[in-house]
Amino acid sequence: MEWIFTGYCRAQDQARTVLLEHEDGQWDCDCDFPGCAYAGVCQIGKQMAKTQEE
Repeated sequence: MEWIFTGYCRAQDQARTVLLEHEDGQWDCDCDFPGCAYAGVCQIGKQMAKTQEE
């Protein structure tokens, strides 16, 4: 499955679209979340984390 999230990225200081994929029990996204320095305040990251919990 694939999800697309949009929002502001503090690391890049611009709007960003992030693709989150779940395949064969593995999660993959095309950003540095959860390792990003701004992961704790990232609205896109929060949406992705919520999706992964569901």
